[in-house]
Amino acid sequence: MTPATRRAPRKDAQRNRERILAAAREIVAERGVAAKMEDIAARAGVGIGTLYRFVPTKDALFAGILREEADRLAELAQDALALPQGESAFHTWMGEAAAWQAANKAFINVLAARDPDEPVPRLLSQRLRALLRDLVRRGQADGDLREDVTASDVLMVLLAVGRIGEGTQGTSAAYARRFLALQLDALAPGGAPLPGKPLTERQLELTLDALAHSRRAATGGSARGRGARRG
Repeated sequence: MTPATRRAPRKDAQRNRERILAAAREIVAERGVAAKMEDIAARAGVGIGTLYRFVPTKDALFAGILREEADRLAELAQDALALPQGESAFHTWMGEAAAWQAANKAFINVLAARDPDEPVPRLLSQRLRALLRDLVRRGQADGDLREDVTASDVLMVLLAVGRIGEGTQGTSAAYARRFLALQLDALAPGGAPLPGKPLTERQLELTLDALAHSRRAATGGSARGRGARRG
């Protein structure tokens, strides 16, 4: 067996993995809690056995999607922070993150499909949390962001922009940009002090999970035990 022959299976395996993950994102974005492993295998053009070799359960598949999308959001934050002084890192990230959110239904649908009886996971990586804190500090230093705003406040605003964008998609798709501009204006310095306290990291996780499950209920999803998660 030549070295090239030995390398071929690894290349095939990588291509299969990429096709499976791409198909999974598409199917989950389209169908949410109704996504089935058999549909993902068919969309990827692989057998169901091949799919289960890469991802043994639907939970594992969902976890992979969450990791990839959280990493993508972190990359957007890192790119924004690399902008030179004089360019608004915070406004750039908010615009790109809002566009990512509008184009990507797989992330929130994965959260909605998670078994509500399971413990709430850490949905935001330490890397993403640190980058968001850096973005807030950069925004405050640049004069784009009021001093009493935290990273958890920013994430709540981003979620609100996503929900409004989703709700107006069929009536005025361009309205989401107007709503984002309104929110950025509200976050700018000069307003009255904010009441209360920002969400803690744990409160943020619980809030994200509750919002995801409210979406699950609205789309008719029902709780499933772990034994059914292969389907």
